[in-house]
Amino acid sequence: MAVSAKPGLKEIGYYMVGISKLPGHDHPIKLSSNESALGMSIAGIAAAREAVEGAHLYPEVDTERLGNAIAKRFDLDASRIVFGPGSDELLGRIVNTYAGPGDEVIHSKNAYMQFPIYAKLAGATPIAAEDEDFHYSVEAILDCVTVNTKVVLLANPDNPSGTHLSGVDMRRIHSALPDHVLLIIDAAYEEFALAKDYESGTNLVHEFDNVIVTRTFSKVFGMAGLRLGWCYCSHDAADMLTKIGPSFPVNVAAQEAGLASVLDSVHMQAVLDHNAKYVEIFRTACAEMGLKAYTSQTNFVLVQFPPQCGVTPKQMNDHLNANGIIPRQFAVEDFSDKLRFTIGLDWEMDKTIVVMRELF
Repeated sequence: MAVSAKPGLKEIGYYMVGISKLPGHDHPIKLSSNESALGMSIAGIAAAREAVEGAHLYPEVDTERLGNAIAKRFDLDASRIVFGPGSDELLGRIVNTYAGPGDEVIHSKNAYMQFPIYAKLAGATPIAAEDEDFHYSVEAILDCVTVNTKVVLLANPDNPSGTHLSGVDMRRIHSALPDHVLLIIDAAYEEFALAKDYESGTNLVHEFDNVIVTRTFSKVFGMAGLRLGWCYCSHDAADMLTKIGPSFPVNVAAQEAGLASVLDSVHMQAVLDHNAKYVEIFRTACAEMGLKAYTSQTNFVLVQFPPQCGVTPKQMNDHLNANGIIPRQFAVEDFSDKLRFTIGLDWEMDKTIVVMRELF
């Protein structure tokens, strides 16, 4: 008998990352992967370069310096922070720790496409709740809760829609869950959330033991290539997730770059100001072209192409590609009339708007 993988894994599809190359364009404008337009801070880059000189040595097992910096920056308890090589790894680790065969993991239908994969890797069953025009439906999520529910996994703000759940709605969901059900909030884009009704999930962690929040250095800190994430949870969960995690959860360059980046509040504010400015500019331009640009609490904008606008997403994607611009297409039926655009540099966004208008 041949060696075989666990049941259910063969049915998992490949996660589609955004393309980064275009034939005939040496340096395309890449608006497909939600990377930071302004990149890492100068201090972070310098710290990473210096750290690489000691890359022949194992990283520090004790991430206390980084944890303390994060705790001070976001007013948290450092002893509740657990690190990993990106929030993706942490999310998979958390689901695999708290769910298994016979359990159900609830997620929203059009949320981050890795969510059902985490469930399947754990041997659990992913349950997709319907949404309301790419906004989470509290009622639909709660209607999915059964005696087999073990985890509810939500991204707030959401990817790939850019929408968000208010603090009131997130608390409604949590209050309706049994104490043994874990609420995981993937808050990769929290720093970009400017909506007045948004509430950090870390507040819930301070109040309840069955909430875990994941965060990342990939977005606002521009460290996507260094893979650094963290989660905030109860002390018991932190102890468990640390014990079963990688021997060295943070590489030397990521640790020092992360520390320097957290301390560089000037660069972080510049990133947030640039993003807020161009989310508004781009959404306004899309509306003028007859397109529907969803509200966004992230560093990207999801755009719908209504039939009456006269241009299909494929036509627009081909037109943009021909001009050296890469938006994000999704090979999912519910996204067949949409493209997603990461906020790029000033000139990149200005050119994208001009090229889009040309097709109309």
